[in-house]
Amino acid sequence: MSLKISITPSEEESTIRALLSANLFGVFDERDASKRAAAVQDTYAEDIIWYEPDGVIQGRAALNARASELQTQSPGFKFRADGIMSVSQNMGVLRWYFGPEDKPDMIRGTDVIIVEGGKVKALWTSIDNAPEK
Repeated sequence: MSLKISITPSEEESTIRALLSANLFGVFDERDASKRAAAVQDTYAEDIIWYEPDGVIQGRAALNARASELQTQSPGFKFRADGIMSVSQNMGVLRWYFGPEDKPDMIRGTDVIIVEGGKVKALWTSIDNAPEK
């Protein structure tokens, strides 16, 4: 996979902002499997690569399966945006938090996306804090 990080904007800022939102809320916060599958198709390039703390996920189907797995492991948790979205060239950054209603910021993290052709081509997720196991 090759990524194009350009010195001239190749994507509309509004597209990148919409994809950041779709990634967090339309995919990772969506518990309805059919709605999430549709969002995965609309949001990510077919050959999406996701670098997450537990490994590297490649392809839409694998990303969707992992999102479903994460939701199964955290019933009652919801994602919330934490601050503003940052956009530069074809990159977007969004900080978020995740947790149950009584502790909504139990887990804090950041997503970074690279957008090509109106779809997320690469996604990096970092966790700023994690609950003790």
